[in-house]
Amino acid sequence: MGTHRCVSGNAHLPVWLGVTPLRLTTVAAGLKLYNRFMRMARYLRWQDGDIWLGHFERFPDYLTQGESLSELEENLRDLYRDLTSGEIPGIRSMAELAVE
Repeated sequence: MGTHRCVSGNAHLPVWLGVTPLRLTTVAAGLKLYNRFMRMARYLRWQDGDIWLGHFERFPDYLTQGESLSELEENLRDLYRDLTSGEIPGIRSMAELAVE
């Protein structure tokens, strides 16, 4: 196992799997940026036998499924991209309106 000298010169850190302080800083910055721009979308899910089913609250007419919860979530992400891309005409969605 090798070592890497920190830029400050104060410590030696192990270098395993090609991870250096510079790479860790780059990864941390990327995750921070990803989290800053990550959007959240609420969805309803349920299990019917061996299949997971779900739809977004905003788009209740568009249902997807998966053999596992992680597959359902992957399919929901794909569905969300399709529904919000603007490429599909006539998408029906829920909305809120302040009435008083």
